[in-house]
Amino acid sequence: MSERREEALSGGAIVRFGVPVGATEERAEALPQIVVSSLKGARVGLRRGFVDEAGLRLRVACVEAPSDRFAPGVEEIVLGMATSIARGAVSDGLTLERWDAEGITRHEGRFEQALTGQGTRGEKPVVLRGRHVLGFEGAASEAVLCTFVCEEPRASERCADLVTNAELASLVPPPPPSLFVRTILMAAERPRDAALLGLGIGVLFVAVLLARRPRPSP
Repeated sequence: MSERREEALSGGAIVRFGVPVGATEERAEALPQIVVSSLKGARVGLRRGFVDEAGLRLRVACVEAPSDRFAPGVEEIVLGMATSIARGAVSDGLTLERWDAEGITRHEGRFEQALTGQGTRGEKPVVLRGRHVLGFEGAASEAVLCTFVCEEPRASERCADLVTNAELASLVPPPPPSLFVRTILMAAERPRDAALLGLGIGVLFVAVLLARRPRPSP
C-alpha cells in the first residue's frame, strides 16, 4: 500500500509519486546534496526521501534549469550525467555491485530512462530501481529533470511499482534550438557552410567597424 503525493515545482511542472504507508520522511540534512551552482539559472526544485520499517528507501529529486542550450541529442548528455550523480547518491552506506542505465525513450515530448542496480547494505542484499524523467515546463519552456530511486531488500518487490507509477506532469513541448545551438549543430553537420557563415559574419563585423570609425578632419 502507498500514499500518493503531489509536489508543484516553481516552473509549473507537477511531480506525483507514491510513498509506502507508514514510511518516515528523511531529514533534509540526511539526503545527498545536489550542487547546481555551475549551471547558470539552475535550481533544485525538489529533494525528498522516505524510509519504512521493512528497509525500503525512496528518494525523489528534481532540478530545473534554462533550456536555451537544449537541442536534439543533448538529452543523452543530461541523462548520462544524472545517472552518474544518482550512482554516487545511492552509494551512501551501500556497497554497490551493479548500476545500469537502460536506453532512453521518448514519450510525448519528455525523455525517460530506467535504472537498475544491486548491492549490499551492511550484510543485507538489496536491489535498486530508478527512473529519470526529463521534460519542459512553463512559458519559458525550462528544462526539468526528476530522478526517482528506490532501494529495497532483494526479496521484496515494491520498488518497481513505485518507480514506474511516479510521474512528471503539466509539461510543455520541447523548445526549438536557439540560434547559438543551431550554429553549433550546423558546424558539426555542415562544416563548410558554417565556415562560410562565419566568414560572412566576420566581413559584416569589419564593415560595421569601418563605417563607425572616426573620420579625420579635412
